[in-house]
Amino acid sequence: MNIPNNKSKSLVETTTQGIIDYITERKMEPGDKLPTETEFLEIFEVSRGTLREAFKILVARNVLEIRQGSGTFISPNKGIPDDPLGLTFIYDDHTLALDLLDVRLMLEPKIAQLAAINATDEQKERMEVLTQRLTECINNGTSYADVDTEFHQLVAEASGNRVLSNISYILISSIQKNIAITLDVQKISNTLHYHTRILNDIINADAVGAFYDMTMHLNLLREFMVNKLHEKQNSSK
Repeated sequence: MNIPNNKSKSLVETTTQGIIDYITERKMEPGDKLPTETEFLEIFEVSRGTLREAFKILVARNVLEIRQGSGTFISPNKGIPDDPLGLTFIYDDHTLALDLLDVRLMLEPKIAQLAAINATDEQKERMEVLTQRLTECINNGTSYADVDTEFHQLVAEASGNRVLSNISYILISSIQKNIAITLDVQKISNTLHYHTRILNDIINADAVGAFYDMTMHLNLLREFMVNKLHEKQNSSK
């Protein structure tokens, strides 16, 4: 494959775009393995250094991931930047977590409703596994943030709407902040209780129930966080 001669772009940039074109033309999915470095060198007719620089760019952009000893794969992050909203530079964690939760309330009840309609049997089974893992983590007193995040992301994936799924991936980064701020006091009464209800709603194709239970789950978090924010503001006066 000859890379188009574009003088306004460096060879690394055009090679990077060439790899993206290779992926999209073949409709490759997250987890799919790319050809070896040697094969790509023959495809693009560039130097090893140029190819490796292109790979570095795509890894940094969450398009690719390199697994030592296994090869190069399409990243499960689907090219979504780690901080596309610039949240790193919003320093008030309480206010930021609340803002993110407000946006989640606008989207996630509808996402859960769609998941109850569109979830596949495989996705339902994965949700059951995650709910069981969540239960075990909470009962054992171990961190459940990653499982919590994975559950919500899977619900978004099960909605069948790829745009909502990608948006959800960004917003669900707030889960870590939510857990830290609520000090885990809602891990049984809210997190475990409503995850189980949402799971059952989706398994039973209860779209109304899924919408309601996701709304309740997030609203309870929001109410607790608003109270914590008020306490923080009052204590600083």
